[in-house]
Amino acid sequence: MKFKSLICMFLALGVAFAAVPAQAAKTMKVGLGVPESHFEVRAMKEFKKYVEEKTGGEILVDLYPATQLGNDKEVLEAIKVGVAHMNLPGPAVLGNFVKDFTIVGLPYLFATQEIADKVVDGPWGEALLKKLEPAGFVGLGFGDFGYRHVTNNVRPITKLEDFKGLKIRVMQNPSHLAVFRSLGANPTAMAFSEVFSGLQQGVIDGQENPLKNITSNKVYEVQKHLTLSRHVYEWIVFVVGKKFYDGLTPDQQQILQEASHIARDYMRNAVVADDAEALEEIRAAGLTITELEPAEFARIQDTATKTVIEEASKINPQLYKELVEAIAEASK
Repeated sequence: MKFKSLICMFLALGVAFAAVPAQAAKTMKVGLGVPESHFEVRAMKEFKKYVEEKTGGEILVDLYPATQLGNDKEVLEAIKVGVAHMNLPGPAVLGNFVKDFTIVGLPYLFATQEIADKVVDGPWGEALLKKLEPAGFVGLGFGDFGYRHVTNNVRPITKLEDFKGLKIRVMQNPSHLAVFRSLGANPTAMAFSEVFSGLQQGVIDGQENPLKNITSNKVYEVQKHLTLSRHVYEWIVFVVGKKFYDGLTPDQQQILQEASHIARDYMRNAVVADDAEALEEIRAAGLTITELEPAEFARIQDTATKTVIEEASKINPQLYKELVEAIAEASK
């Protein structure tokens, strides 16, 4: 009886062991700062699909859009302690952790999206991503957000002098504050979550953002004028926690890299289509839309460039020099 009981026990344990998967699934919590309608979320759904299919469900990806896990800076802090695992911050936010990232977000650097993409995909961009690792992150690449533009409630901006005295909300970025001051504006650093009410209450006259951010957050409801200023080419960076990443197999790490490229390419196509769609939505909302004359754009750019160089010298002059060289190479 004892022998039979032992056999039964092992059989039961065998069934129990068979019910346990060979490897428990890892869940990636991904904090996103944009609403569900934004192309960044659509791109990350492609990322999720690819990762889950290619790993056979060994890695599950949970997306939390609309700052459900907190703003980008808060999510990056959560990643460092393992509470979250991935975030798509802009370079200005990453600058709080790795100062050199603010270089790529300086105004009036990239003449076209094609040039911008070549630079960040090339050796310069790869070297910049490597700087994340000592801070506890792994950078998988850059995703496009498109050019930032200025809106305001006071007047159309058609020339340099029209910036004078405008209270414009900018990102919490010292370089952006300095550049807008050089143009004659009165810039104010403010969290994006406070912008709509700030415009509504007249605390600020205007703000600057990519077109899709303007429409997805309905900023046009409290603005009168849009100027296609193209003053900054905006990015997000695919950032994963280093501790989480190092806990993956080499194959899983490669799958994450491939998935980020799929999401990156989706964003690069979507930013063009969504910008065109957003522009029509802004026009339908009744805003005046100003396209700067080339000569006037050049005046504004020239005025800002001295300040850009000064700000770059405070961050990393050698890195800025290498960036200028990379831009020149990509422009050929």
